[in-house]
Amino acid sequence: MKKIQEVLKNKSGQGVPMILAVVLCCLILACVTFEYMRLIIVAQGVRDSVQSAIVDVATENWDEAYAGLREGYSGGYQLAGSSWSQNVTSGNVYARLQDVLGIEYEGGQYVKYSGENLEYRLYDLHLDVENAPLAPSVPDGITQLNVTGTITVDVPLSFGFGHLPPMQITMKLNAKYVPRF
Repeated sequence: MKKIQEVLKNKSGQGVPMILAVVLCCLILACVTFEYMRLIIVAQGVRDSVQSAIVDVATENWDEAYAGLREGYSGGYQLAGSSWSQNVTSGNVYARLQDVLGIEYEGGQYVKYSGENLEYRLYDLHLDVENAPLAPSVPDGITQLNVTGTITVDVPLSFGFGHLPPMQITMKLNAKYVPRF
């Protein structure tokens, strides 16, 4: 500690390299912080848009919901002759995301560019529409129309100059149709 104080008090110019090192460390720390914030902002924006698209799929199935809502059932069923069959759709989530996020289809994946640079990549979207039972044998176990989705997001890092691997997140999202009456 005394050595550092002596160097800082010395007027011969030996403190200049130390000051440059401190400034350089502060700049690197600021770059890492800004990159982390950029990654968080991109991930939250994609998550919110995909969640909105999955909620749209759940609400899109509202008109397919069985008319027995007063009994607490909210499944999507259709009367076909004398029997009931499931009538739910998974919608077109990628089309909604293209409208909202401005992504483009390229090489089997959906990508978003910022100028010429790749901002992020979306792929492996899987939706599971879980229909509520038409007439459950255990009324306490009644479930709602549930849409669960997963999507993988790759965001290349701009800080590592291409030497670091991209941030890869598999997001799991969920939406339920709950009738209001």
